[in-house]
Amino acid sequence: MFARIAPKYDLLNRVLSARRDVAWRKKALSLWRDTPGDVLDLACGTYDLGLEAIALNKAKRVHGCDFCQPMLVAGNAKRTGRAVSAAVGDALHLPYADGSFDGAMVAYGWRNFGDPAASARELKRVLRPGGQLLILEFFRPEKVWPKVFYGTFGRFVFPTVGGVLAGDTAAYTYLNDSIKRFLTIADADRTLREAGFSNTRWVSFFGGISHGVAADV
Repeated sequence: MFARIAPKYDLLNRVLSARRDVAWRKKALSLWRDTPGDVLDLACGTYDLGLEAIALNKAKRVHGCDFCQPMLVAGNAKRTGRAVSAAVGDALHLPYADGSFDGAMVAYGWRNFGDPAASARELKRVLRPGGQLLILEFFRPEKVWPKVFYGTFGRFVFPTVGGVLAGDTAAYTYLNDSIKRFLTIADADRTLREAGFSNTRWVSFFGGISHGVAADV
């Protein structure tokens, strides 16, 4: 599915969020206290978060990792001349040694992992002592406005726009369905703490439609 939409992935992100995804990444990165040297960008897609981290001096080197090779290829031109590498890998069995990174990031990919708790433990494993984690995600809504948004815009507009611009209604039906099946904010916070992270710091966007969380090792 991700391979099918890779060529139109950036366009759909901008259209469906009215370009607010750009501001969300910047605001979430502000949760990091300093500038980690080596940063893992897991489920990196077309490298948007990693490139933003470098531009904002929130990373010196970014190591992109995604299970979908066509997505990495679709973003290759964007990382030319930047300190951003690319590798295919499984979020539940990361192809890196213990303590490989000073920071790790996941933007809108955590809910796609088969076992969110196992992926959190893997992220903890590859981080060095004192490392930082950043996750941006659409969590399962509990309040009225997010429920209304996903029940209307998410249910009808996402698939329609996905069908028109990417020729793939099913992929953008999955987007909304995956959010309804995912963790709540409370579940996510508990999952991160049980994996060994501490000092979780949350920020919300667009009235709770999207959220960012930073945590420490």
